[in-house]
This record gives sequence, structure tokens and C-alpha cells, in this order.
Amino acid sequence: MTVPDFRRANFNLCTENPFRLTPPAAQANPNVTSNGDNANAASATSEHSAQYKSTQQNYPDPSFSDIFSAFSEVLTQRKAQGLAFLELTNSELMLIKKSFFVTVFACLAAFAVGTVCWLILNIAIGAILHSVGVSYVVVPLLLLVLNSVAAFCLFKLAQNAFNYLSFSRLIQTWRRVFG
Repeated sequence: MTVPDFRRANFNLCTENPFRLTPPAAQANPNVTSNGDNANAASATSEHSAQYKSTQQNYPDPSFSDIFSAFSEVLTQRKAQGLAFLELTNSELMLIKKSFFVTVFACLAAFAVGTVCWLILNIAIGAILHSVGVSYVVVPLLLLVLNSVAAFCLFKLAQNAFNYLSFSRLIQTWRRVFG
């Protein structure tokens, strides 16, 4: 099957319908050439009106095998389109699954390492404040304020990572596809 080159097409004005550029008889007869001149177009249309009356059918008559191959091609394209949609859905689900496992593992690892480091840091800060001469009542209050600020910052970081665990991207993809 060849694709027609529309850049080299020549159009004639048709007398039977001013909105149709080329009459069907001229489309069916490839031997006719036109240079775009109105006089040539009028003579070409008068020649083609006789040919149009003599031919009974100007349009191609497709065979059953052509129609069947066209339908099978459409079916193949739709199947490929459906498989591409399923692959997109699968990739979104895999992203959600990976994000969930990475978030859980990162939280557990951060908790284990952070607990040890935080205890060591709190002991060091308490010892430094005590050596400076701060009273025993103020040292735990300062450590409590410092720990509360750090916990709030870590909570915001975890909340930001948790936003990627939603199904909203997958639902948006489905809405775009299914309208």
C-alpha cells in the first residue's frame, strides 16, 4: 500500500458542485493532468463529464480480504493500545510498591540509627551544659525543646515522603485514558 503524495496534487474546479475541487471521474482517471488554468479546467471537466457518464462506478470496490485485513489491522492496533495502557498501569503500581517498601525500610533504618545517635548527642549536650554551669532543672528542659524541634522537622520529612504512597497518580492516569 502506497501513501499518496498530496504535495504534488493538482485540483480542478468542478461544475457540478462548486465546493468540490475535483470531480470523481477525474479522481478515478489518473491520466488527466491539469496545470491549474481555468480554461483547461473547464475543458477537462467537459471531457470528464462524458467519461463520468460512461463509467458506472468511479470508486474502488474493495474485496472481502481487503476489508478483513483492514479490520484485523484495526484489531491489532487496539490490542497494542490496550497492552500499552496495561503496561502504564503496571509501571504506576510498581512505582507505588517500590515507594512503599523504600519508605518503610528508610523509616526503620532511620529510627535505629537515629535512636543511637540521638542518645549519644543528648548525653553530650547534657554533659556540656552541666560543665558550663547550667542547673539540673534547665538542662532537661533545653534538651526537651531541642528534641521537640527535631521531631517536628523529621515528621514533616516523613509526611512529604508519605504523599507518594497515594493512588492519585494512577487514578489521574485512568481518568485521562477513559475520559
